[in-house]
Amino acid sequence: MSDSQEKRLSKLQVLVTDTELKDIDDWRFENRADNRSSAVRELIALGLRYSEKHSDDAAEVLKALKAE
Repeated sequence: MSDSQEKRLSKLQVLVTDTELKDIDDWRFENRADNRSSAVRELIALGLRYSEKHSDDAAEVLKALKAE
């Protein structure tokens, strides 16, 4: 995981569907993230940490998401 004090030097652009954007914004407000970028970074960190600790489950979830 990256250090929360690490300087952000890289920009990542991601295209999402309207539904994904709504889900991100809903998560953002439910979890009081400061802004959309912060919410996306937090969701990425959660996904990475989960996949590290639960690799088999994460693989199944990812497979199901790709099938949708």
